Amino acid sequence: MEAVAALFSGFVAGAAVGVLALGIFGPLLVNVPTTNWLRRQFPDPSNWVMVSLGAALVVQAGCAVLGLLLGVLFLNLADGGTNGLGSPSWQFTAGIIACIALLTLGAVAWQRWLWRRFALTALLAAGCYGWMLPHLASA
Repeated sequence: MEAVAALFSGFVAGAAVGVLALGIFGPLLVNVPTTNWLRRQFPDPSNWVMVSLGAALVVQAGCAVLGLLLGVLFLNLADGGTNGLGSPSWQFTAGIIACIALLTLGAVAWQRWLWRRFALTALLAAGCYGWMLPHLASA
């Protein structure tokens, strides 16, 4: 039963990250300048809606799968984990925060003008994956 709880909590945390990240980055799909390569490939507005829908589905599914994988990781690390950092397993939470921080720094170095969106998404992902997932799995 513990494995089911960890997998389900990972899926829920990933779905939450996917929905929240889409709310943060979704407006960029509409505001892409017309000089963009992708926008030139789909000049008709109805095609652009379908591309946006496809991107939304990929983001949602990707975040849910990542949550499942992190649920498996938490299940394997939970036995040796101890309480701390407001989490049932401070080792898991610290590892998630470190990985998200490194990914965010790389993303900001790549696209500096999106740093606010990357930072907000990183905070939401750290909260969902680092704290919500262990608390749901331990409940």
